[in-house]
Amino acid sequence: MKKSIVFLYTELADYIKVCLDRLADDGVEVNVFHYPVNAEAPFEFDFKKSECHFYLRSDFSNRALQQKIESISPGAIVCSGWIDRGYVAICHSLHNTTKTIIALDNQLEKGLKARLALLRAKLFFKSAFRFAWVPGNPQREYARKLGFKKNEIQTGFYTVDVKKWSEIKWEYPETQFPHRFVFVGRYVDFKGVIELWNAFKRINAGDWQLYCAGHGALYESRMQHEGIQHLGFVQPADLYKFVAKGGVFVLPSHNEPWGVVVHEFAAAGYPLICSKTVGAATAFLQPGVNGILVNPKNEMQLAEAMQSIVDMPDRDLIEMGRQSKKLAAKMNIELWVNTALNYLENEDE
Repeated sequence: MKKSIVFLYTELADYIKVCLDRLADDGVEVNVFHYPVNAEAPFEFDFKKSECHFYLRSDFSNRALQQKIESISPGAIVCSGWIDRGYVAICHSLHNTTKTIIALDNQLEKGLKARLALLRAKLFFKSAFRFAWVPGNPQREYARKLGFKKNEIQTGFYTVDVKKWSEIKWEYPETQFPHRFVFVGRYVDFKGVIELWNAFKRINAGDWQLYCAGHGALYESRMQHEGIQHLGFVQPADLYKFVAKGGVFVLPSHNEPWGVVVHEFAAAGYPLICSKTVGAATAFLQPGVNGILVNPKNEMQLAEAMQSIVDMPDRDLIEMGRQSKKLAAKMNIELWVNTALNYLENEDE
């Protein structure tokens, strides 16, 4: 009998769909419930070409959704986050008969509010979920605080097609490094875009430019500067062409639980500048090897990091890019698929 799995998502992204399609290619019946596309990240999905079954969450009441899932009779249910209380309630109802997995990207935070949120989550998580699937080590620590044992936690939930990204051929000679800083993300305050624009304005950029791709609330008030190019939201099909132009990737987020885009650009051979709050930097950025870490909300420190990149010889930047590719290879879509298959192959655990 064909094995089946259910994914309960809020927001879909291209990298998620790539993983789901690859799992379906391995002969698994993949059922995905999701919210409408986010207006700030308007991915265009071609669901008709997918072997997965996609359903809009808004088409189901909580009761109808549970009945639908019960009719599928999945070997496992993966719930991405706990914002949708209906999703969590269904997992609570079915966790004795179905393997239920919480996928979360939270990091441990300081402060009374964060401790109270952790305590509330701990009270109901273990009664709804038997396992946790997280992006990396910061989230592993959080899952442990929720009460999950070491053998109940798997990493690598956020991943990319490393092979595809690493095979992108840059449009520059191998001995020449393109003098571009690149930001890809939403134009919202917590992504640090204002600090990024101000930092670039501060430095002695020479022939370096800053390319920003994305959309969001700050797009209409974006900084106008001769060295800054605003490209708007770039669809995944066009993003590969953009990445092929090369450069240094910058993500100065105030708060970023993970940041899959860091993995993508590391796999493509970009040196990195990230704020210390970017979860993915713990896996894909080694200071002094392939990038620079800066404090969040620190415009001056960000400017110093960018200036140090500008002042580096091309050969050093090329070597940093090579190191990024090596670090990016640690997590990949094959490991993601194997984790999902293991959940299904060990249904009696």
